[in-house]
This record gives sequence, C-alpha cells and structure tokens, in this order.
Amino acid sequence: HASNLSLEAPFSPPPRTAGHTLPLAARAMPPRSRAALLPLLLLAASIPPQTLAFSLHPSAPLRRSPASSLRPSSLPHPPPRAPLGLRMSRGVGGGDEPTKGSEEDLKQVLSEKNQALTPEEELAGEVTGGTRYVQASEVRRKEMKKAGTSYAELSKQQLSYPRLLIDRLVDAFDGAPVASFKPPQTKRRVVILGTGWGAHALVKAIDAQAYDVTVISPRNYFVFTPMLAGAATGTVELRSITESIRDANPKVNYLEATALEIKNTDKTVLCQSVVCDGASCSINEFEQEFDELVVTVGASVNTFGIEGVKEYCYFLKQAPDAAALREAIGNCFERANYPDMTDEERRRTLSFVVVGAGPTGVEFTGELRDFIERDVARFYPELLPFISIKLLEASDKVLMMFESTLQARAIEDLTTPRPTKPQGLADDYVQVLLSSAVNKVAESEMTLNDGTVIPYGVGVWAGGIGPMPLVLDLVGRVDEQQKIPEARGRLTVDRWLRVAGAPGVFALGDCSFLADTPLPATAQVASQQGYYLGRLFNKGYDFSEDVPVQESGSSGDVAKPFQFLNLGVLAYTGQGKALAQIEAGKSKFEQTGTIGWLAWRAVYLSKQVSGRNQLMVLFDWIKTYFFGRDLTRF
Repeated sequence: HASNLSLEAPFSPPPRTAGHTLPLAARAMPPRSRAALLPLLLLAASIPPQTLAFSLHPSAPLRRSPASSLRPSSLPHPPPRAPLGLRMSRGVGGGDEPTKGSEEDLKQVLSEKNQALTPEEELAGEVTGGTRYVQASEVRRKEMKKAGTSYAELSKQQLSYPRLLIDRLVDAFDGAPVASFKPPQTKRRVVILGTGWGAHALVKAIDAQAYDVTVISPRNYFVFTPMLAGAATGTVELRSITESIRDANPKVNYLEATALEIKNTDKTVLCQSVVCDGASCSINEFEQEFDELVVTVGASVNTFGIEGVKEYCYFLKQAPDAAALREAIGNCFERANYPDMTDEERRRTLSFVVVGAGPTGVEFTGELRDFIERDVARFYPELLPFISIKLLEASDKVLMMFESTLQARAIEDLTTPRPTKPQGLADDYVQVLLSSAVNKVAESEMTLNDGTVIPYGVGVWAGGIGPMPLVLDLVGRVDEQQKIPEARGRLTVDRWLRVAGAPGVFALGDCSFLADTPLPATAQVASQQGYYLGRLFNKGYDFSEDVPVQESGSSGDVAKPFQFLNLGVLAYTGQGKALAQIEAGKSKFEQTGTIGWLAWRAVYLSKQVSGRNQLMVLFDWIKTYFFGRDLTRF
C-alpha cells in the first residue's frame, strides 16, 4: 500500500556503515542507559493501543520473488481481466460452479473465487513487503498543483517524532468516538469492505450514530495475525486472538458476504452470500449502495506462479489457515507413530519445510521448535530422531526489515542446540537455508532452483503477498489507476487515503498504494490509517474538496495528511527469546534474548484489541507454561 512495499526489494538501499545502527547521540550513551530507554518507549507505545495501533508484525508473510531480479518498471501491468462478478457466475475457466450445496462447500467456493489469480497476475501485481522508493514525483506534482499548494508547503505539515507521538497520545484520550458535527436527518452511508487491521480500526474509531455504517466481509471477526504462528502450534487458542466485528462497534451493521465488484460510478457494491434454509444452502446475490466506500480487503497470498504451492502448501494468513496447519502437524506425528511405517517414511513425514524467512516464517519456526522440544518429546520420544525443520529463504538474509546484527542473532537462536534439547534430536535438526528459492512443489517434495530436492511432510508457505482480484477489477475500471505502474495491482491513494479517479472511494492497508511515500506492508500501517480516516469522518471533512475542509469550519480548517508513526518491529525466535527493534524517530534500540522476549510479550499483550482478549491470551500463556500444549484432535 505504499510507494514501496518491499523490505526485501530486488534493489536494496546502500549498505550501512559500521556504527550506523544508532544516531551519534544514542551511540554516545552508555549501554545501560540505552537499555533503560526501552521500557519507556514500550510504555509510550502501550498507552494508546487504539490510536498508535502498534502491531509490530507484517500483515502478511514476505519473501523475495523468484522473478525479483526484474526492476519494477520492467514488470508488466496486470493483464486485462473480466469483472470478478462475471467470472464468479461463469466459474474459473468458463465452467459452471455450484450455486447450491452445504454451507461449508459454498463458502469455500466463494473464498477460492475471491482470491483466484492467474500466474501472470501474481507476477505482474507482485507485492513484497518493504521500503523501496518509487519514481512517482510526476503524480505528486500533479496532485499538489490540483490542491493549490506545493509539495514543500504540504511537507511543512509533517510533525516531528515527539509532536507526532504527543498528537497520538492526545487522540487516544478522546474517549468514545463522537462526531464534532450535527448529523443530518438522512445519514451518509459508509460501507467498509473487510474486517482486517484497517477495517477494525476504522470501525472502532468512527461514530456510527453520525453515519449509516455497514461492514461487508465473509468473516465476522478480526484476528490478531501476528499470533497465528502461536495458534498453529497450540501456544494460544484462536478464539483468544479474535474479536467479533459486532463487539468492536455494536452500532455498526454487518453483512456476511463476499464483495465481487465495485461499481464506483453507480455507487454500489455487488456481493454474494451463502444463505441457508435448514440444511439447504444456496448463493444469494445483492447490491449494497454507498455514499462513501472504504476498501480494506488486504492482500492475497502470492505464490509467484510456482507450480504446486496452492495445492500442497499450508498458509498462515487467516484463522482457518492456522487451524488447518495445527491439524496437519498433529496428523504427521500420529501417522509417523504407526508401526508399519519405515524409517525413511517417518523421516519424510516428520520433515517440516517453511518457505520464507520473514517474521511469519521465523516465528513459526521458533514456535514449532518449542512444541517439538517440550511437548513432542513427552508424548512421542521415539520419533525425535526422525524430526527435521528447514527454513528456506530465496534471498541471502532473514528478517529483511531488521538490522544485520539482529538478522545474525535470529539465525543463531533458531539453529544453535539448546541446553534443554531432549535426547534423540539431532543437533542440526533445525536448518536455515539462504539463497534457496523454490522452483516447484510436489505432494511430498520441493525442488529448489539449483535442482536440490527436499522431501517434506508439511510445507508452510510464508513467502509473499499479492493483489486481490476485487482490487484488480477496480484498477482496470478507473483510468487514473492504470497510469501508475508502480502500484502493481493496488489502489493508488492521495495523502488523505482517497482513491485516485474514484470520488467517494477510500483505500487503506495492503490493498492501497500511497505514492511517493515509503510505507511497509505491516499491520501497524493499516491500523493507523483506519484510525486516521475514522477521525476525519468524525470531524465532518468535505472530501470532495481538493484538500479536505471541515464543512462547519473556516476555510483554513483543512485536514492534516496521513502520517505514519513507526514504532519498530518484533520477532519471536523460540525458547523465551525474541528480537526487538524499537524505533523512536531516527533512533533505533535493539534488544535480544530474554529482554527482547519480555518486550515482545508486553507489546503483543498490550496490543490485544480488548480486555477479554488480553485475559484469554495471558491465560493461554500460563496454561501452556504449566501444562504444555493441547494435542487433542477433533
């Protein structure tokens, strides 16, 4: 959603020189003093969870594409495509799709169609996470000229880090969202597509008594995605990290449906839902009208067109993905325990391969190692010699958004044998393989670009995000969107998050692209954008103006452009160790080991979206510590 989305970009910023990790003032401080600043920064980050939106985890797994040697300008635009609604009714490839059946089957049909991309579209619309700058200066100049101001004048409105932090703290204590204007008799209809980080923040922030707010999404809950790795191994339960969208704001109307087509000129959204009458279910189609539409549908899992990934790999992007992966892990150990299996079959069955060494892949590897060394060692001790974990990364580094010292520490934490390692496990049963791009995935083996064949029992794809078909449809329908190739299948927005060429339509999160401003593909970006847009709605700004102006205010009362407050990144590496890279303006503070783990747990606990979730997550952690993970399979 930013002018660049690749912390693992094909072309990286110049390498840092020695001693460049911290500014001069911070480097001059004694080590103990620098360490003492960490709790203060964490405290500042924890006070306003609803406003700072400090989820330090990317909203989707990240990996360099096998085609990443191509520069963005050389990649083609996503090819023309039929409207998604038409493709849904015809079926992929022109075949007829079922319109009646069980509720589970029909929902699966809608889910698969809603995320169906051709290999060409995946490569052309590839979105990797990161901080790559793009040449969108011409777009910015036209925007500033239209707004009647200059780029320099608008930049003066950017707050310094201390002022921005204070501004967010003040916003945090505003209390319940209340509109600063008198609502008209006929409320404006605001439709929100999605229930992810951006949508959830907007639903929390907007005054639903001043607007007629409707949320449309196939899932009726928000999920704390950074903890899906823990949910996949049983460290926490899925219900502990989810919240019903109705609980987020009881005054918001919710429709459980899949958005198929945005008709921006008609101000309608074409949707399909599964309706059931007893045991008989069918697909129902309807249109939802809007005055303002907020598109926050996130991104799809990008397989980069690699053969076999969708068919044989597990993902970690949604709650059902974590549930399916947890079931698959348990199934591997039960299968390997059969007496008629050969040692070779056991070794393949208990080989776990994780593709992509971003935070999702690293954290899942750490959680899986904890599960094996504590819980599997108790219940399946005879299977320990056959277990192996391989973390594959196409680039030559892990955790590209971290400093090099933390990257090296991550590999050390993952691969160094622990003092408490159970007998039977090989010292090198966890391996991190860099510069190892996957070329093909088969049912029981992966082939790398160099021809190496790796057998596996469970393959986890944490390798990239791409555009959503719904977003590609809108991009193809709006002329202004097709003139910005850097967007790569995302909706280009201005600094007030308005979609270019589509009045009344906004976009935020992974499906948006803020031209000329580098933002990472993280949950904290989407969440901050959601709260920002909610505050603009509550203050009654007129979005039809070139620069939004408060309708009831003076001519000079204009909306401040969106400004991202970067607070840092965290990653769990296993056995009570984590990496913490806390950012305060231009300063960066690094912590590892136990201190990093305490920071990781403190932030993740404080950033749960409700007191209920905080208590349930805390209880899950305590339960796992004393009793281990639950291996029950239903």
